[in-house]
Amino acid sequence: MPRTVAPDAPELNRPDFASIRQTAAAELKTELDAIPTQRERRARAAEIHQQLLNELAVVRPERDRLMVSLVIYQRPRAVHEAAGCASETQLRIVRKALGLDAADPMPPARDFAALGKNAGIEYVKDAAAKLPDVAIQHEKLVARRRVVRDVLFPGDTLKLERQDFKKIKTDAADETQAQLTAIKDPGARLTEASRIARDADAAYTIAAAQRDRCALSLEFYTRARAVDKAMGVARNAFNELRRTALGLDRKTGHLPTEDEKKTAAEAADIEFVEDAAERLPAAARQAAAARVRHLTAATIRNEAAAELHGQPGWDMRKIADVTGLEYDTIYAKVWAINKRNSK
Repeated sequence: MPRTVAPDAPELNRPDFASIRQTAAAELKTELDAIPTQRERRARAAEIHQQLLNELAVVRPERDRLMVSLVIYQRPRAVHEAAGCASETQLRIVRKALGLDAADPMPPARDFAALGKNAGIEYVKDAAAKLPDVAIQHEKLVARRRVVRDVLFPGDTLKLERQDFKKIKTDAADETQAQLTAIKDPGARLTEASRIARDADAAYTIAAAQRDRCALSLEFYTRARAVDKAMGVARNAFNELRRTALGLDRKTGHLPTEDEKKTAAEAADIEFVEDAAERLPAAARQAAAARVRHLTAATIRNEAAAELHGQPGWDMRKIADVTGLEYDTIYAKVWAINKRNSK
């Protein structure tokens, strides 16, 4: 994040967030420890947890709104310190507000105001005065949430379900292959393969998002082991997922140690999913199968398109319409198949 300070940048109040968090956590821990039975304690913790989530859903966007306004339009020093968050969190929030992708370079600070106006980012005149109070409220909620999470999800090592992803993928590929090769008419096969490819791609997007959400929660908030194997992805892909979630460089960012995980996850606003261990297997299985269905159907779709191209009534425009792909996209795939077959 560029450190250029605007000439009229306001001075920010930096509360003692460490003390604020410690006091808020201690107060709630005292309340929960006074409950005589574990069952009653968990029930109360679950109730408080939901209340905290509801309050955070209001307070966090307000904190981020004030922080973004200050960074974009007034540029005081160390806004993240006044907001009670890490500099990486500030950077991620500002990038999102400006509509920048992870790979986009950060623009110079002198351009922030113009970019903010173009992005429709609100200028909050009294943001500097409002931010500390909102940030204090936010950090109290986060500290209390950490206490109830420890009650709801103690630090025992979790044993995650391992699945035979090789078989899951093979079965999905075989089933899709059999379904489509049974269609002898190439036009009908193109239509059905295109439908399956689209549907499977949409299903993968939904299932993979749920899989990743559960996996990140397990990785950062519990003592689960081999989360990558339970979700059915390669270790490198899992490392990239973790770095991206934490706002680190996707390839080289330093991942936190075991003792640092919870703090890093909370700073990056990674969601805690209470029943993640129960949800992960189904989401991982659905994602793996959907991905293979999509790839298998897409291959058959492309081959059917190449077979039909040039036949009466089947120009490239019609093929593009049936597949739902852009003209140039399907043309490139057909051209590659025809080139390969001509050898």
